[in-house]
Amino acid sequence: MAAKIAFVGLGAMGGGMVSRLLASGANVTVYNRTRSRGEALAAEGAVLATTPAAAAQGADVVFLSLATSEVVERLLFGEHGVVEGLPEGAIVADLSTVAPDFAVGLQKRLAGTGHRALDACVLGNAQHAKDGELRFMIGGAAEDVAALRPAIEPLAKEVVHLGRGGMGATAKLALNLLMGVQMQALVEAVAFGERAGLDRGTLIRLIAAGGYSSPMMKFKAGVMARRAFEKPDFRLKLMRKDLGLVLDETQRLGVPMPTTAASHDWLTAAQNRGLGEHDVAALLAYMETVSGLDDYPWPGEAA
Repeated sequence: MAAKIAFVGLGAMGGGMVSRLLASGANVTVYNRTRSRGEALAAEGAVLATTPAAAAQGADVVFLSLATSEVVERLLFGEHGVVEGLPEGAIVADLSTVAPDFAVGLQKRLAGTGHRALDACVLGNAQHAKDGELRFMIGGAAEDVAALRPAIEPLAKEVVHLGRGGMGATAKLALNLLMGVQMQALVEAVAFGERAGLDRGTLIRLIAAGGYSSPMMKFKAGVMARRAFEKPDFRLKLMRKDLGLVLDETQRLGVPMPTTAASHDWLTAAQNRGLGEHDVAALLAYMETVSGLDDYPWPGEAA
């Protein structure tokens, strides 16, 4: 285990990972822009820093778990950013879902400040994070991956080194693409079946139990059945952001993405209707409005 870990970004995933690290006996300092998110972790033993630079003081490894590349950029290199406090030779492991070119550029910039960096993307949800069941997909130098391994061992069910910088970010986008298009297929199946006369609850149970369902689809089918859209495991606006990154990258590569493009359009429409901060399963609410299924309350409204 690294002597000291800093963790910047305490959303559902970040908070779950910190809890797991603390339970394993790690020395963890945390920072989050909304300070209250760190207070529960402080009660578990984390040191709560007032700035990213303060969190990075003396750290061997800094984990970033942030929503966008813009936030990564600001909290690393902005005023009181991580690099102000990070010792030379320390590792920055960016868990955020970002464009591959951004990940490569980040590694080059951090090399210029005397630091090492990896795009260390993860597969799993907040419960997987708390249970140490995440799968890590990492891009960067092999020796840096080896140096990071002790810090991620309590978190990881599997660690896959995919090669050069940017490959972890690429793998994460490829896999999140599958989530986005499956969500679109799921809401279409529910709307079609219900408009044709099937009971929604029965249909959702059939979908969740069927051979066509993935673990993610089964999980999100349950979210839809409960209409638990306001407790997001994965926010709709972040799903839209990730598919947008896929489309940017595939445009550059000359790879057609017709299904991904259609899913991105629907997520855009749903976000424009105010569903961006809700769970991605709230895409069903938008599908209801355009399918004549008028008996369901809009997320946030009383039934």
